[in-house]
Amino acid sequence: MRRRPDANRTRGERRWELFTHLDGMTDREHADAVLEHVAVLAFLYYPGIQVDDRAYRLADDIEWCIARLGDVSDTERDRMRVLIARAIIDPTATREELFTALAELNGVPAVGHHA
Repeated sequence: MRRRPDANRTRGERRWELFTHLDGMTDREHADAVLEHVAVLAFLYYPGIQVDDRAYRLADDIEWCIARLGDVSDTERDRMRVLIARAIIDPTATREELFTALAELNGVPAVGHHA
């Protein structure tokens, strides 16, 4: 049964309520969750998806991934939004940069780049 939303809360407050189970995750688990969600979305994304599916919004997909980040600064969230968007649209060009940024959020310094 679907609960009726509380009219006194904003849409964002109701939406974030769905992610309260993420609080008990480690930083590594948050990063893994972001990567897993980005991978699924990148697999499903194709140019013209907005034409075929009028309800599709890249911003919604990005927020679905951002919700799994855990406790990070607004600056880092904004940075990750850009990287996630790029990784969904063009995963080959962006996956290493996203992986490195997530590792750095977890305190793991970027060691080098893959060939």
